[in-house]
Amino acid sequence: MPTTMTPAKAAEIAGCHLNSIYAALLSGELKGYQRRAPRGRWRIFPEDLTRWIRGEAPA
Repeated sequence: MPTTMTPAKAAEIAGCHLNSIYAALLSGELKGYQRRAPRGRWRIFPEDLTRWIRGEAPA
């Protein structure tokens, strides 16, 4: 599995809409980082996506 993934790939893996991923990132439910804030591209670690899918709190 790659070291990081895009929100689109995360949505595909989680089986949800891309907007759900962005909403979770912005609310802090899903941990991710932006390369260049505030308009940078989001990146998500696979472990963080797995935690979010399971309903666990971000680490």
